[in-house]
Amino acid sequence: MDVTGLIYVAIVALWAAVLIPMWLRRHDDDQARRIERHRVAMGTLARMSSRADEAREAATRRRRITLTGTATLGALGTAAWVAGFAPGLVALLMWLPFVAFLPVALLAERRGVRLAAERALADARESARTQTPEVGEPASPAPAPRATPRVPLPASAWDEVFDQTA
Repeated sequence: MDVTGLIYVAIVALWAAVLIPMWLRRHDDDQARRIERHRVAMGTLARMSSRADEAREAATRRRRITLTGTATLGALGTAAWVAGFAPGLVALLMWLPFVAFLPVALLAERRGVRLAAERALADARESARTQTPEVGEPASPAPAPRATPRVPLPASAWDEVFDQTA
């Protein structure tokens, strides 16, 4: 081998010694950025689902308070009619808001129960899909759907879940 070949080999080795660590650092930074972006997105989704659950619970609470209030109003009208303070028409008119709102509340409650069941079924399907058995292992039955809402993981737990550098 002549001197020119050795010079070319030395130049390529020096460039490799400079460029490979730079490329690895940039690759690690890109991967860290992707992991951080994914972690932030998952945290946002967890907050959104918990806010949706809170909004659903608040709507249910408002419906129950409205039903209780209108039933109390009707009961007071009935008591006034029985005591002779008001005519029967007033008692019937005081039951009117309860009778009008009851079907709306029942339909909303039924829809909420159906949505919760669909969400639990989707969660069960997702967990069954992600937990595929190894070759030769018997398949385990799908877990029962959960009725309780999901609780987001604390920030410290996200690092363990998404630590893909190992």
